[in-house]
Amino acid sequence: MHGKFAYLLMTLLLIGSLFIATGCEEPVDEEVDDDPELDTVKIGILTDQSGVLASYGEQQTRGLELGFEYATDGTMEVLGGDIELIFEDDGSDPSMGLTAARRLIEEEEVDILQGSPNTAVALAVMEEVAAYEVPFIVDPAAGDSITGENWNRYTFRTGSSTSQDAAAGAMYAVEYLAEELDKDPSELVFANLAPDYAWGYESADAWRYQIEETGAEVLDDVLPPHDEVDFAPYLTTVLEKEPHGLVVSWSGDGAVRLFDQIDDFGLYEDMLVTGGVGDMHSLRAMGDDAVGFTGMMKYNPRLPENEVNDWFWDRHLEEYDEDPDLFTSGGFAAASAIVTAIEKAESTDTEALIETMRGMSFETPKDVMTFREEDHQALQEMYIVELVEDEDVDYPVPELIETISPEDSAPPVMVPEDAER
Repeated sequence: MHGKFAYLLMTLLLIGSLFIATGCEEPVDEEVDDDPELDTVKIGILTDQSGVLASYGEQQTRGLELGFEYATDGTMEVLGGDIELIFEDDGSDPSMGLTAARRLIEEEEVDILQGSPNTAVALAVMEEVAAYEVPFIVDPAAGDSITGENWNRYTFRTGSSTSQDAAAGAMYAVEYLAEELDKDPSELVFANLAPDYAWGYESADAWRYQIEETGAEVLDDVLPPHDEVDFAPYLTTVLEKEPHGLVVSWSGDGAVRLFDQIDDFGLYEDMLVTGGVGDMHSLRAMGDDAVGFTGMMKYNPRLPENEVNDWFWDRHLEEYDEDPDLFTSGGFAAASAIVTAIEKAESTDTEALIETMRGMSFETPKDVMTFREEDHQALQEMYIVELVEDEDVDYPVPELIETISPEDSAPPVMVPEDAER
């Protein structure tokens, strides 16, 4: 009994001495990895390959691939890890997009998601990335609600929002008409013509807000169905309103017929017809009817002047034998943002990437963009152009009138006050 007690006592004393000695030691710093390396970095990409915005999806894809090439100096590696791009078709359908996003997250275990051309798809996927806590880089979807009422902390957007488009376009339209007609902005009257569905409402609302901020008036919107083929009754309504300016928000093949009838109705002579300038497909389709149109443009390689754009234009011509298009630079910007964020964060950890991207600047063909901390919207240059004939190509090309700075085209912050930061 005495021997057992002595053994137990010695054991306790030994454990206690070890505990005291450990407590007295200086803390040992963990070794810092000065050269962090990653395994394969998986980027899941949602793009329209089969739906109504498939042409935008192709632009997005081309821009992404060239953007990653540029940002990695052709290695397709970041911090020692190979970049793997995994593409999924969302068909511009929210249900299809959700299924694709879940497969990329659950089965492919992607580090980051990028997409989509369609705002409805992007909004659906935003809820999913919040649940899975995966970063989501949006481009080209432009709906304001992505960085507004539906905002979440996991979503960042390199593409311009509808309000950015409107801010740039409205500023020019009001200034131009005030000077041309020798009127105060408060004397000017505008009308909106937009398709009768969610994006059309958002676009019309954004232009209304920006125009009314100058003191000008905006009449009730004219809203044809999104699949309309005969715009004559709606253009008659516009003429009866007698506005000084008409803002046209339209996308897809219907724009060809719309601008054809705008020309037939002589609206260019009666008022300033303005809005967003479309991609090469729509410009080719409209042909001479588009010549003389003045409006806002997100991107064309003829507009920015910087080394990144020069490289991008040359490389795109080499790879695809045509100019980069309206949304191609957006794909490039998304790739640049992803690589820049991973390099700066030295990680693909979601929280590290979020903290790094807030306020982060990165190179793009549209010069330097910066993610605004408040809503994660990339502030960027926008362009006012006039479409002119160019014998070297088969579509009217934009001639630069004015570059709108990132600060002047910045949309209002529309994130709900109670949103989780």
